Amino acid sequence: MRARRHVRRPPDLTSLFDVLFIVVFAALIRAAAVEKAAAHPAQPPRPSAPPPTPSVAALQQRALAALDAELATRTPLVVRVTQAGTIDALEVAGKRLALDAPLLEHSTDPDIAVAYLGDRSADQRVCRLAALHLGVAELARYLVIIAPAVALDDLPHALYDGLHRDLDRCLGEQHGIATLVDPAALPPPTAPGATP
Repeated sequence: MRARRHVRRPPDLTSLFDVLFIVVFAALIRAAAVEKAAAHPAQPPRPSAPPPTPSVAALQQRALAALDAELATRTPLVVRVTQAGTIDALEVAGKRLALDAPLLEHSTDPDIAVAYLGDRSADQRVCRLAALHLGVAELARYLVIIAPAVALDDLPHALYDGLHRDLDRCLGEQHGIATLVDPAALPPPTAPGATP
């Protein structure tokens, strides 16, 4: 018998070429995707819609409530002013302190009969006078209520203007919140024992 010779066949490289083709093709696709992404940067995500803004009326109502709560914590300080332009009393915490502090002076200027003293000296302004007579450095814990004895329209022009300027000065200089109450706008007082 004849011995068979074993013939070696070279391995089939077809499957190796197929795998190599697939790997190269995948690399090309990946490179094209990276190039495309670089050419068109990703859009940043759009922010979500902002929450609806509150209406002006709702904001006003909230602001007035906050102011009301702030003012309610302050001690009322009533400054009584005569028609002649003199502070005649301070009322605070149920006590009345009598004063005689002029707010007006006669002017040498013939065009101006009287001048407001608070325009010339900071110590002659309503809130400063009140702080001095109460013995406090500032009026931050007070609601200063300036109460003239007569209607605002009946006050001398210099006193009317000076009191209005003092409203702003009170906050800046004495850290107090001040208001000017027109007695003509107040309801008439009820008699004791009368039913409203």
